[in-house]
Amino acid sequence: MSSHPAVEAAIALQPLIEKHVEAGEDRARLHPEVVQALGDAGLYRVCAPREVGGGDAIPSVILGVMEAVSRADPAAGWYVGNSMVACHVSARLEAPYRERLYAEPDRHFGTSAVPLGSARPADGGYRLSGRWPVVTGVEDSSWCALVGIVMENGAPRSAGGRPDVRTFLVPTQELEVLATWCEASGMRGTGSNAVEVHDVFVEEGFAHTSMKPIQIDRPVYRLPTTVVFAPAVGAAACGVLAGAIEAAGAALADKPASFSGQPQRDHAVVRELFAHSRAAWRGMRAGMYEIAAETEAALAADGTLSDSAKADTYGFMFHTAQVARTTISDLYAHGSRDAFFRGPVERAMRNLHAIHLGINGIRALLESSGSVGLGGAPTHPAF
Repeated sequence: MSSHPAVEAAIALQPLIEKHVEAGEDRARLHPEVVQALGDAGLYRVCAPREVGGGDAIPSVILGVMEAVSRADPAAGWYVGNSMVACHVSARLEAPYRERLYAEPDRHFGTSAVPLGSARPADGGYRLSGRWPVVTGVEDSSWCALVGIVMENGAPRSAGGRPDVRTFLVPTQELEVLATWCEASGMRGTGSNAVEVHDVFVEEGFAHTSMKPIQIDRPVYRLPTTVVFAPAVGAAACGVLAGAIEAAGAALADKPASFSGQPQRDHAVVRELFAHSRAAWRGMRAGMYEIAAETEAALAADGTLSDSAKADTYGFMFHTAQVARTTISDLYAHGSRDAFFRGPVERAMRNLHAIHLGINGIRALLESSGSVGLGGAPTHPAF
């Protein structure tokens, strides 16, 4: 793990975050003290340019922050990870728009990366309408990054031979927030309520597209935003699994089996389960940091990332989420009776299944990754 100050800050916050996990679950939204502490530590801006007080984070730092925060509570990690989208695209915003976006310091950004909105061109910008069913931490945010498609004459407008898909940065006060998350189970503490907008005006300067010229030209900001966000998902899954393995080990270490009375740790199936679980976690973690190192080397060499490297990044995001999900399911199913009650293992299983489900909206990236691996071309516009 990186020894970057942002990673150290994330590790230092773990006790506070853990203290309020249950409170966040009860209110289906992060505890205010956690929301504030993450902001005060600068973790919402870890991917933002230094020109707006951000951390200019490279991939290994992103992994370290997300892994540490998510080990304490993946809901807190999701607040940080979702903020990365707006932070990264802000490098393509002109200075006056960046300044407005970051006028309120240390606030996170709500995000929905699924293109469920439609935008009509208007003088100086767009009229945006749509409904996004899952927007993390929207009630605690000041701005949201919402993805939509620009429409003309009833059809998607073309940009570079593909539909004109944009990230629209919208003040939260202009959204209608729908209380849909109160019955959620997995990732319950994220407060990921639905939002709607009805013909809201968004200035051209807040309608991000990678076709616009970069304003802060450093290698990390030339990457597609999805390449920056994908490792964060894997790191969150890795952090959750690490915490679950530790909690399950503590629960089973001296606990007797119900029928034999023999300590659980002396059962062969339990020993094998823990060996497999730790191996899965170590493999996930090693792969993540290896890909991050390769990305950083490529950016340092010529400032670009090949399609093959992008494919590995996306592929590993889905692989990590899948391995974490199956591993925690085994821990849950074969652990002690404690796993079936509310607690770290049960919560980790809910959360890892939710993380796996949550990236299905961009699953087409996995198909594109396979296409590249087979010598073809990517098909997803965000690749």
